[in-house]
Amino acid sequence: MRMIYGHIESVENRPAILPSLIVRTRTALGTYRVECVLSPSTKMARGSERLSLEEIRGGEFVVAVLREHAGWLEAERIDVVNLGIGSPIGIREEGVPAWGADRIA
Repeated sequence: MRMIYGHIESVENRPAILPSLIVRTRTALGTYRVECVLSPSTKMARGSERLSLEEIRGGEFVVAVLREHAGWLEAERIDVVNLGIGSPIGIREEGVPAWGADRIA
């Protein structure tokens, strides 16, 4: 299984085929767009709250666990992460990133 993280670029919900998310992710080699197909068994959540496809918006930060198939990636789980004040990996109240607070003089 493969895990990616990044911001949702778009939500594709067309009636003729399975819905999918386009996730913009960064690596050391550059920025990539990854299409994640959503099956009926895909679990989607924001924290402990379960989500439907209609509740996911472009621009949200997600962590996706993917299963590889021949030619496409199916999402097993999509976790929407809130990157705001007070979030565990977001920004502290003073506006300083929580991971860099000890490095700022």
